Amino acid sequence: MLKLATEPLASCAGCHMALLDIHEDILQLLGKAELVYSPILMDVKEPPDGIDIAIVGGAIRNKENMERVKKLRQKARTVIAFGTCACFGGISGLSIIHSKDDILNGVFMESPSTVSKAIPKDDVPELLYRGYAVGDIIKVDYYITGCPPKEAFLRKALLPLIEGNVPELPKKSVCAECNRNMEIVKNWKLKRRYEGIPEEGKCLLGQGYLCLGSVTFGRCGALCPNHGIPCHGCGGPSLDVLREPCRDLYNILVMRIQHLTELPQAEIEKEIYDVPHTIYPFVMGSKIMENKSVSRIPDIIKERHL
Repeated sequence: MLKLATEPLASCAGCHMALLDIHEDILQLLGKAELVYSPILMDVKEPPDGIDIAIVGGAIRNKENMERVKKLRQKARTVIAFGTCACFGGISGLSIIHSKDDILNGVFMESPSTVSKAIPKDDVPELLYRGYAVGDIIKVDYYITGCPPKEAFLRKALLPLIEGNVPELPKKSVCAECNRNMEIVKNWKLKRRYEGIPEEGKCLLGQGYLCLGSVTFGRCGALCPNHGIPCHGCGGPSLDVLREPCRDLYNILVMRIQHLTELPQAEIEKEIYDVPHTIYPFVMGSKIMENKSVSRIPDIIKERHL
């Protein structure tokens, strides 16, 4: 029987909870794999030797996260980055736009809800200056994106991996799963999400809502756009963005809007506000995305630390 381990790092633990979304199929999983290490479920302090598959959720945000993921890599034959935080740094990656001192002071010293007004130092892992994606620190064998990964996708991806097979998976963007239609639009203006009610059947991006479906990996069934909610990119970058060094979330999204509206690039860029939180909220901690020659991330970091 396979030895299975799970490790929740800096995260909300939602990806670990998503494992339960496969419902009765979890019996199939546990019938083929013995869970030998899972701090969120078991009182086991250290990962044992001989782990076959380690499922790592969450980003690397403090020194303990760093130590644990390196130790797990040494003891596991296969490591799966599970969820968008593990794959691309997730929301924890946004920490790079602030200094460590600013974050600690903001949370513990300046917050009206904090009574003690003291930064904890005893028995607390040291915070790193930034969050990291797991694959930027250790070798990752498989990436399963999603925030969290959806049930239907887990059935197709995780169960075959446990059985020793490489699953055949869809590689399209959220747009490919969306039931809305794109068409050329006139008088395009960017809208905030609370403005108006999206028209049924028409592309949200064309209606002015900042929908990241065209630059986001699918496998979620386009749940948000199909219900009138713009995609905010929680599935991580689409495959074309990942593969091409000259493609980035920002420049490809601007190009998509150009195709829909025929507006000049400069006019579109004037409309887009708060780029780190609207375009890069799930990938700021990813060296893969930061190191692209066309990425806006390095400039954003510099601007925030001037």
